[in-house]
Amino acid sequence: MQLENEFYKLPLTFDVERLKREVLQFDESDWAPHHEHFEGNSAIPLISVGGGFNNEFKGEMSQTPALTRCSYIQQAIASFGEVVGRSRLMRLAPGSEVPLHCDINYHWHKRVRIHIPIVTEESVIFHCGEKQVHMAAGDCWIFDSWKHHKVINNSDCFRVHLVIDIIGSSRFWSMIRDRSTTSPSVAAPHNPSHFLAYSNDRPTPLKTEKFNFPVIMSPSEIENLTNELHSQVMAFSLNKADLAQEFIRIIKDFSLDWQELWSQFEAKKEGWPFYHQLRQRTLEQASVFEKTVRVNEQTSAMKVLVHLIIAPSMSTELAQSAPSTVAEPAIVSSAKRSSEINRKKPAKSMSRNSPCHCGSGEKFKHCHGKVS
Repeated sequence: MQLENEFYKLPLTFDVERLKREVLQFDESDWAPHHEHFEGNSAIPLISVGGGFNNEFKGEMSQTPALTRCSYIQQAIASFGEVVGRSRLMRLAPGSEVPLHCDINYHWHKRVRIHIPIVTEESVIFHCGEKQVHMAAGDCWIFDSWKHHKVINNSDCFRVHLVIDIIGSSRFWSMIRDRSTTSPSVAAPHNPSHFLAYSNDRPTPLKTEKFNFPVIMSPSEIENLTNELHSQVMAFSLNKADLAQEFIRIIKDFSLDWQELWSQFEAKKEGWPFYHQLRQRTLEQASVFEKTVRVNEQTSAMKVLVHLIIAPSMSTELAQSAPSTVAEPAIVSSAKRSSEINRKKPAKSMSRNSPCHCGSGEKFKHCHGKVS
């Protein structure tokens, strides 16, 4: 989520020693390598789709067996009183880093990641935009994931953070607004930190996400997202005006035509092929601007279009009433390939192992599909 400041230190602290004891119960076999193969990065899912050992964004979130072994971590997550999405223990090996990246996909559009450091040293530095901080053990932070960020571990320890993904209620964002009255990296004098002590009998009810992606995105959400991308393109002064305007025309047409389809089909299955054809056509038209229209110096407008709008606009695999033989159509990179697929065989499901739309020859997950 885009925030006013790069970092916010929340007025909350946690029992570091108890957190450490719960982390130390896990052995090496419990830590899974990073799903994008970032060297020295590993994780243990605590809340995930179906409570499984996965890194998925879409679907009903549940506690994993690992979380059931951690009573204080359960209390820490529940203490926010928020509906919780993906949550994990994230580990960074000595001398390793989380590579520079930004999170511009649909999941992160309205979510923030809460960081509670458990094992760390002062030489572990979190960089976001032009700012950097050391997040001390037991503290609580959020940051602007839309900006480019990275973490460097120059210590000799395995850095471990508890990370919790939330959208945030009005209660949560009121706390953040209070942080804005002073420096976001220090405690406000009128709002001292609250320490969460361990309770032997404290109930730990967790509210987890049940619905996080639409089967078919509503036209109002498509319109809002395309308007936001429009504003970002226009705000980047290095874009050539004629190219930016043509890219904007394409995404505006997409929004209008999506509204037309919605008025006929809403989210009904018989409309899915038409929604997909519109997505396909829009990608093909917009792909020529991959290198020429940007939202900032590091990020192409095409990449935002794919991650924020096109890919999440259809999540038909979440329609439980759909037969198992019906799958979301694949995004391919040319009209010829699209017609061949439609003529010769049913469309394949869109997955992170699909070829990237841009024609690079790379899998989607290694090209435009890279996420944290």
